[in-house]
Amino acid sequence: MSGAITDADRAFVEEWENISPQQHTIIKFDFRGDFKHEMVSVQNTHFRLTTAERLVTEERILRKEDDPFRNGAFRPVIVPDSVSVDSNPNALSDDEIKSILVSSALAWENWMEVIDAPATLARMIDLANQVEGVTLARFKEIESRLVDARPQQRVTHKDRDQLERLGA
Repeated sequence: MSGAITDADRAFVEEWENISPQQHTIIKFDFRGDFKHEMVSVQNTHFRLTTAERLVTEERILRKEDDPFRNGAFRPVIVPDSVSVDSNPNALSDDEIKSILVSSALAWENWMEVIDAPATLARMIDLANQVEGVTLARFKEIESRLVDARPQQRVTHKDRDQLERLGA
């Protein structure tokens, strides 16, 4: 574990929103303190967990880019002061994204260097259609970054005969 979990971490209840279309699993503690897995299923689902549960969940994620708390899949609603845009540049509200879309060229470049989550970039494209003053160049830059940020699709087959019948 990266650090000790304090009593404050066990007591503070955070609220997050799933803004990605994927399902995610978080770790919750049962009444005995044992781990149990809980699904956060559909987009726009609000859920609550303690800071300790979030830290344990994040600790169990193998790759940093798969962490939904940091890659923009979950948006913070009520979180401790330690979770900020500085610690998670992909956790932006819709209003923050709208202001970025029409920001100065320098601010735009700075934001585009740190925003790298497919969920956040997809939200930026959706919101760009609603904001007046977004240039076509910015829209295309977001689309380009989204294509680069999406993971490669990998199809695996265990049945070699089936793979050959599919013509792959």
